[in-house]
Amino acid sequence: MNFRVLLAIIIVVAAFAGLYLAFTYRQPQRVPGGLTNASAAAQNSTVLGYAEKVLAEARELYENAVETNRSYLVSVDNFSEELILNSTFINGSVMAVGHRLYKYVILQLYYQPENFSYTPHEVQVDGVKAVLLPRPENVTYTGGQEYRYLVTYEGRTYSVTLFFVGPMFSSYYVWASTQQVGNLYVVQVWASRELSCGGCGSILWLVLANDTLT
Repeated sequence: MNFRVLLAIIIVVAAFAGLYLAFTYRQPQRVPGGLTNASAAAQNSTVLGYAEKVLAEARELYENAVETNRSYLVSVDNFSEELILNSTFINGSVMAVGHRLYKYVILQLYYQPENFSYTPHEVQVDGVKAVLLPRPENVTYTGGQEYRYLVTYEGRTYSVTLFFVGPMFSSYYVWASTQQVGNLYVVQVWASRELSCGGCGSILWLVLANDTLT
């Protein structure tokens, strides 16, 4: 074989190998879904650690925006503001928001600085169960993605629909919203150090059960 041809083949193979390694390295680390064990192991310490990082980032960005008179770059409601500023994960099934304790499950988590992603298809912790439903094949959305869940608690099942709309979120350093469904609070949190970048933020979606723990 001609030496130049052989050299060209080696270069092409090396280039493809480099692209493959670069692509796989940049993929989010995923924790398997389908967790149904009603113990703290269903939301393990790794997932919990990244959830804490998302809230810490949101808290930092919120406080910085307020202190620098840029509160217009923050959009929150009362409950999500309290969750960002004054919450603590007690363990894998209970968290404190203000002076109250709530059971919780994590629906979706993405920590952008470390490219960590967690999206369980089914999770059940301490009586709170959430199932992510398949997306309808014949429905399309412009600028966003729809996520539909069935959430079961205390024998009742609720239908919950959440949207990820990057172009809207990217106008804020922190965006958070709460839906109240029965005794449940469904919270979405977005935090980003960059504006006008719909793929540059961290997200945390939670279901919290308003219980008689306190």
